[in-house]
Amino acid sequence: MAQKSIENRIATLESQMEEIRDQLAGGNGTRDWRRSIGAFTDDDDMLQLLRDAMKLRDADRKAATKKKPKTNR
Repeated sequence: MAQKSIENRIATLESQMEEIRDQLAGGNGTRDWRRSIGAFTDDDDMLQLLRDAMKLRDADRKAATKKKPKTNR
């Protein structure tokens, strides 16, 4: 009798673990972006990366506004 109970408990645990694995692997993606919030807070390397990216974007904007538009003749 005790053996059957242990087998049932193990089967239940295996079933629950399979559900957990499926949730972690598949996920519906609705909460994924929320998990990354705050991951880089006060990270000096990330702040430097963002500063460099903004410099590049500003340079691109300036270059785009300097170009003369083509005239239709």
